[in-house]
Amino acid sequence: MDWQKKYRDKIMSPAEAVRLIRSGDTVNSNFGGSIPYALLDALADYALENLEDVTLYLAGFFKEARIAEKRCNGHVHVKSCFFGPGERRAVSGGSDLSYQAIHLSNITQDRMEKHRARVLLAAGSLPDENGMISLGLAPFDPALLDVCETVILQVNRRMPFVCGPGCLIPAERVSCLVPLDEELPEMHLPAPTPEQRAIAAYVAERVPDGACVQFGIGGVSAAIGEALTVRRELGCHSEMFTDPLMKLMQAGVITNSRKSYCPGRTVFTNALGSRALYDYLDHNTLLEAQPCSLLNDPRNIARNDNMISVNGAICCDLAGQVCAETIGFRHFSGTGGQLDYVRGARWSCGGKSFLTLPAVHVDRMGNRSSSISLTLPAGSIVTTPRTDVHFIVTEFGAADLLDEPADVRAKRLIEIAHPDFRDRLRFEAKQAGYIV
Repeated sequence: MDWQKKYRDKIMSPAEAVRLIRSGDTVNSNFGGSIPYALLDALADYALENLEDVTLYLAGFFKEARIAEKRCNGHVHVKSCFFGPGERRAVSGGSDLSYQAIHLSNITQDRMEKHRARVLLAAGSLPDENGMISLGLAPFDPALLDVCETVILQVNRRMPFVCGPGCLIPAERVSCLVPLDEELPEMHLPAPTPEQRAIAAYVAERVPDGACVQFGIGGVSAAIGEALTVRRELGCHSEMFTDPLMKLMQAGVITNSRKSYCPGRTVFTNALGSRALYDYLDHNTLLEAQPCSLLNDPRNIARNDNMISVNGAICCDLAGQVCAETIGFRHFSGTGGQLDYVRGARWSCGGKSFLTLPAVHVDRMGNRSSSISLTLPAGSIVTTPRTDVHFIVTEFGAADLLDEPADVRAKRLIEIAHPDFRDRLRFEAKQAGYIV
């Protein structure tokens, strides 16, 4: 077939491919599991001797990445719009890696305009019989192929073949193909704690049959997956696709039979989990990957009735402002799609959004503090404004704050704080004039 010759003609070694990148270039890459880690390692080695002031935009390192090490400072400046464990390690090790503040729904516009790149780097699957390569765990908008002069694709046999708009690329649209196999990043969730199961129970009891769900990764999400097994005919429209969502599909709980947006299919924009999850995704027509510009658009989210959005938080204040990305001045995660889904759920007929957090924060020295406080700690970034917040949930209950006045908000939040801190919070709320 003609595409096979074109495919062979584009094959390069990692060393040859990274030589296509020049000093001063802006380079765009992908998210999480679809970051071409092995190719970026080759770029790091090349950049140390040959490149200066390359700027690399991506999100979520869930594997070690030499490109983010301190020794690459000045050669490659990494900008990440979501901190994974790799970003946190890099910053603590002296890397000049920095956080890009952006809603994921705006990624395509940003990459097309303000931070337009000359080079696009991604990881993909082996081509199918028609010469189509799947970006697997995280697609990007196909419009980016038109604005990037050079497209370099790492072809990894371990990448699942997933369909969807922006997930399939014809080999002929790629500048060069680098056959380079590596293990995909995996995340295995520990068993939920009693506190996480309590939080999940408060959420699950408010999820009706036929609802469309979104939740991320972590212990609370695992517990919610367990709690929702008694529900029927759920749909899934979720930024992340994880093992708990896979298990709900396998159990016949998620059927997508009542969805308005992409009925009959689970849609996601980023997958992260076990090898079993990646095998489940491979050539599975019940799932579809879509770029953030489509999937995280609150207008598309809201097309599903009874949209249920569940996201984690780090702390909140008695006004209902929520921080989900910093611990003081230390950046921990990112804005991501939290506000996209909070707003999409609010606009949905019958929709609800839940922001979950443990009632107590324990620091590295073992000191306990309330996750609900009069004001956010210094340095805390407001991820979700108080006017958008619906439910705040701890292991002590669910506080409905939607459109409530200040005194009601403060009282309801104090009721779900840890009992050890409630008297102090009431005193501070009275001193501040929140309650009488």
